[in-house]
Amino acid sequence: MQNINWNKVAVVFLLSIFAFAQSSIGQTKNNLALTGTASANNFLPGFDPEKAVDGITNSESSWKNEVDGSPAWLLLKLPGATEIIEVAIKTPQESSGISDFKIQTILNGSWRDVKDVSDNQNHTISLTFDKPILTDRIRLWIENGRQVEVSEFEVYGQKYFDSTATEVKKILVNQSGYNLGRPKRFSAPEMKEQIPFEVVQQNDRKSVFSGIIKNGIGDFSEFNPESQEEFVIMANNQESFPFRIGPYWLERVTYRNMVDFMVGARHYVGTTDLIRPLSFEWRDGDFFNWALQGMVALYLSNPETFDRMEKTVSYVPNSSFPSAYKGLWGTLEPYHENAPDIIKLIHWDADVKISQGLEHEMQKAELAHFLYAWPYLEKWLPQQNFDLVYEYAKENWEKTTVKPSSTSQYDLSTEHNLLALKTQLGTTKGEMPPGYSVIPNLMMYEVTKRKGEQDAEKYFDAAYRQMEWMIQNLDWKDPLVTKGQRMSEHITMRAFAYFQTQYPKRAPQGLKEKVTDWANVAISRSENYWDFRKYSDNEDWVPPSWNETGNILGFPAALFSAMSILEEQGILQKLEILAWSHFDIAFGRNPVGRHFSHKGSEEIEGVDLGWYSAHKGGYGLLEEVKFVFDGSPKSFHYPNNPEVGNLGWTEGWVQFNTAFNMSMAYLANHYTKIDLTKENNNKVIIRLKAPVNFDPTKEESITVKLYNEQGMYLSVRLVEESPYSQVMVGELDFSQNKLTYREEKISWKKGETINVSYGLGYFQKEATFLRRD
Repeated sequence: MQNINWNKVAVVFLLSIFAFAQSSIGQTKNNLALTGTASANNFLPGFDPEKAVDGITNSESSWKNEVDGSPAWLLLKLPGATEIIEVAIKTPQESSGISDFKIQTILNGSWRDVKDVSDNQNHTISLTFDKPILTDRIRLWIENGRQVEVSEFEVYGQKYFDSTATEVKKILVNQSGYNLGRPKRFSAPEMKEQIPFEVVQQNDRKSVFSGIIKNGIGDFSEFNPESQEEFVIMANNQESFPFRIGPYWLERVTYRNMVDFMVGARHYVGTTDLIRPLSFEWRDGDFFNWALQGMVALYLSNPETFDRMEKTVSYVPNSSFPSAYKGLWGTLEPYHENAPDIIKLIHWDADVKISQGLEHEMQKAELAHFLYAWPYLEKWLPQQNFDLVYEYAKENWEKTTVKPSSTSQYDLSTEHNLLALKTQLGTTKGEMPPGYSVIPNLMMYEVTKRKGEQDAEKYFDAAYRQMEWMIQNLDWKDPLVTKGQRMSEHITMRAFAYFQTQYPKRAPQGLKEKVTDWANVAISRSENYWDFRKYSDNEDWVPPSWNETGNILGFPAALFSAMSILEEQGILQKLEILAWSHFDIAFGRNPVGRHFSHKGSEEIEGVDLGWYSAHKGGYGLLEEVKFVFDGSPKSFHYPNNPEVGNLGWTEGWVQFNTAFNMSMAYLANHYTKIDLTKENNNKVIIRLKAPVNFDPTKEESITVKLYNEQGMYLSVRLVEESPYSQVMVGELDFSQNKLTYREEKISWKKGETINVSYGLGYFQKEATFLRRD
């Protein structure tokens, strides 16, 4: 999931270095530092780090650190992936030189020593490496806290080129397709001037839309055809991959796949029955996979669509396995066999947690989502399920310790009491995002109120204190608070949204303003020809050295969360573009022009080119699972270096898919709308906009319940307004104080309201209508 794939490139390294050495004989060496940018932890006025990479060797053009008792470092960042074979450090003759230092490169988000020098007496020292070091950043580290002066920090090598890299399209699109009525953009990074483009029908080459590429981006959002045609973008005699446009195209090609992935990735009973390390409910899921809350969110956002899916999962009893598996699941009584697959997966996650007594704060926090959603799950699950989970959560919520079998090497929690204030932040591994206790505590507040508990308010108070701390202390300009939280970043902004939308009158002061600040930072870091939110304000596009796939997939959930709070139209429009651009990036609109799934062209309708490769083995053993997000462009590939090819670690991770699940839930919620209108005094019309109409070749429907004030209801079937419509419509008759649907009737008197809703829990959208005549 994280490491540079050294084995894969070893042969290429040796060949390229040999060629480099041959071509360099008798030539002046090329100092690559002159093409890079330098930074340092500190410097004296007039001795800034850029002066150490300017090619001028004297004391007046040097970097000099400020002595403060801490180690000093000088960092060089190169434009792209580079095979470094030598570095040279030059200090002015009149200086004391540097006797002890280290040369470091970054790997897995952490610095590692590649040379350790002591007792150096020279003002110029050259260091060669036994084998080339592939990196885009290298650092001089001085431990002793003394003042040093560096006139030149030189680096020699050559830009990395993967001889197996395939040609990348000059026009990059979402290879599968786009949703009707939503932002539709593409990237053409080599077309920076204003260049005309056309949208062309693939079959007859007929031009159906035209526009102008500006700064490497084309926009055809206004093109909303009602057809099953495939289209391509054409400009400058270049052509994109073909794509389709449909009312809910992204949902059409992912919903079943999302469920299938979770089915196959289950620990013990998925595509393999092996017991895996770092795994609990899901293979290689660890304690911070957010799977349960993601599946609950998916179901609450669009329940009817998951209800009508084909059922493929059957209960697997623990007793049918050998003794080594005893007690790993099975404490919760089985679900009903007619339950939707997603409900069975939710049950699986909760069952493993309870059966194994998982005490880690993030494992038990997930159980709050199960308890909160119980009113919508209970028709498929035995009451015993709720009772055991509720008892377990109540007993363990404030427990501070955790048994070794509940955690792993990535545990940074200082204690596990979920009512405690959480000020510890995680690393770019993604294990401790800010605010992970907020939504669980607010859900426990609702659940315990529902149960009539006298101490329910303590959960709300804990969430409030946590949110207050976040408002006062989180610095959105620090990438470790945002994109640096990797695939877990969505947790933070979702906490803001949940508090504000569910408790608007009790939300802490400054919440909306804090979200506005977050949005402005995200927008400011996204002004590039990918519409890609960068890691920081400097040259870093992604967290250094990491496979950040899940961050891109989960970022739309954070964006839609912010949009549920903000009102300024200019900001909302930009955030919406970013949400869709990050879906598009995962589907091929990126520097390497590939979908993030290696088997994307086999498993996802319309995808032409999947990720270069898939990891075999690993803790997750995911190679046989459907819809694995295997890889994404690394720091080397940005801003546009496709020739780097298949460089960097490739490996799917449950955490990547669960981040996508969450984004798809918040996508559905954001656009779902429901309306009630009364027409001509004798008709009541229900109009629902929700991700339901996936196939224009058949009539699709959905059933909602319309209630009167007495709690009586009519089940009303809504059908698509037209084959390509995003709207489902149903009609009731009204006469003599009665509403009639088919043969059923309920009363509706003057001065009374009727209501209808879609979505469940915190995702419920409701419409009411007051009868005035």
